[in-house]
Amino acid sequence: MKTRPEPRRTYHALELARWRDYLGMPLNLEPAYYPKGAPVDPNWNKYPGWMVIAAQLKGLDAQPLSHALLRALWAEERDTSEAAVRIAVADENGYDGASLQALEQAAETLAIYRANSADAIEAGVFGAPTFILNGERFWGQDRLAFLDRALDKLRHARGG
Repeated sequence: MKTRPEPRRTYHALELARWRDYLGMPLNLEPAYYPKGAPVDPNWNKYPGWMVIAAQLKGLDAQPLSHALLRALWAEERDTSEAAVRIAVADENGYDGASLQALEQAAETLAIYRANSADAIEAGVFGAPTFILNGERFWGQDRLAFLDRALDKLRHARGG
């Protein structure tokens, strides 16, 4: 976003505010721990994702953890680049935060991260959320209705 023209950046903020209000969910448009310029640590935003992958490697349902880590940054003004914060968020949500944090930079975790990144690039993913159904991309929360219609069409074609 930082490299986009000013009108695009301000529109993005407007859209975030609209969705926040529409969904009735807490969201800070400029979170305290979201870097304003070049981040000091280039991996600041990767650590939470690595923790989520670690949870998946342990066979856990990682979706609640992913949501909790995003909520911590975007709604609770918590610095998820800090290991202690990620551990606390995981613990608060029923995970063993210390064991997950210990696996964040394990070879297997990083290999899955690299493979996921390569798969996303190959599929043409450029932002989140992106859903791919039968090779067709659906990007953005405002396009979920199109994904719903495509799923309905697929279910109908299968007789379901």
